Amino acid sequence: MKTLLIGAAALLLLGVSGCAQPVRYRTAGHWTLPPDGKPVLYQTFLEGNCSGGFAGAGRGCFDANSKLKRCTLNDDNTLACVDDAEANKMLNKDIPDAQ
Repeated sequence: MKTLLIGAAALLLLGVSGCAQPVRYRTAGHWTLPPDGKPVLYQTFLEGNCSGGFAGAGRGCFDANSKLKRCTLNDDNTLACVDDAEANKMLNKDIPDAQ
């Protein structure tokens, strides 16, 4: 009986939490041409943890943050991307200030 109760509790916990996996969803991108002539791509995405749940319970995303990368197009058609820390700070009030 004790084993059955432990098994039921574990199944219930799994049903509520599911198995979360880290995800990154591209949300938008925009090319600009600054005065220096080198095209720049501003790429936004959502990064967090999502779960499919178990039997319909515990489904959804949590601990997600919007992020922005600034990418410069190189002469050989590769992109050099860097995080835009100021934009990320503005988009996500829970990201602590860099010390």
